[in-house]
Amino acid sequence: MVASLEERQVYGEMMAGARQKVLITGVGGMLGTDLAEILKNDFEIIGLDKKPAPHLGRPIEICDLLQERKLRDVMLAHQPSVLIHCAALTDVDYCEEHPEEAEAQNVGATRNLVVLANELDIPIIFFSTDYVFGGTREGEYLEDDTGKPLSVYGRTKWEAEEVIRSTAKRAALCRISWLYGVYGRSFPRAILGQTESVKNIRVVSDQTGRPTYTKDVAGAILRMLSKKKEMVFDSGVRIYHISNSGQVTWAGFARFILEKLGRSDVTVEEISSRELNRPAPRPYNSVLSLKKTESALGIQFRPWEDAVADFLVELADTKKKEAAKAQEKAEGDPQ
Repeated sequence: MVASLEERQVYGEMMAGARQKVLITGVGGMLGTDLAEILKNDFEIIGLDKKPAPHLGRPIEICDLLQERKLRDVMLAHQPSVLIHCAALTDVDYCEEHPEEAEAQNVGATRNLVVLANELDIPIIFFSTDYVFGGTREGEYLEDDTGKPLSVYGRTKWEAEEVIRSTAKRAALCRISWLYGVYGRSFPRAILGQTESVKNIRVVSDQTGRPTYTKDVAGAILRMLSKKKEMVFDSGVRIYHISNSGQVTWAGFARFILEKLGRSDVTVEEISSRELNRPAPRPYNSVLSLKKTESALGIQFRPWEDAVADFLVELADTKKKEAAKAQEKAEGDPQ
């Protein structure tokens, strides 16, 4: 449903002079959680997800992005200044086995958001992935390189990019790679989980990329919105790569995590992608060039090793706090 002229005029009047509101889709996810936490001191956060996110400690809007009428009602009710689209179906192997669902969640939902954003003149920050590339390039992938996705996940994210590029009035298209964070499923947490029961971990060594900490992505977005607004609010679509610097294989990534934790009792066995034999193919090289984004933001992304070290400390602290809360709850419950 198209917003009426009267609705657009009212919306514009309400936005004039108002404190900026940021609507985050997928706010309960790994990236959305850290974005909400890091942006909350400077912006009013409107969180949106299709299921509750009690770990956020704040109310959110429950809405499936494929429900166009409900989505439109949410947008008109809150009048966000900018829309950050984190929500996506990101399980690469699940997408490979459920292509129609991946198409709907990654492409259809993005299309719905772009239509509304254009009607209400709201800029979009959209997150894509290094998996839009085929992995055969020698060296780093540039922002304007053509996507040649190998998997259903990569294809649907490339198609979502095409929706942004061809129809969005104002957008920052941000590709990220090898994402991990405290909340949600990620490679470091999978490695830590395995070490609880085994002493030998098999990890692929023929895929190379840049690990990316969710907090560093959120920090870059904060700088975009507070210091470099032209990257988001000017007309047109701009593509950026956001990641930590440096590159490593998955096996090297796992080995670094174990070394930082002093787990010399666990060994990493390097294997090939073919040996792992997962449903979805992955690119052998998905290293993203960071030069354009660093220049635009006026920063240098820190090395992935430093980010992982901070992540491990935060993860340990979070687990302690969660355990303490659980203990308090148990002690307070009547027997």
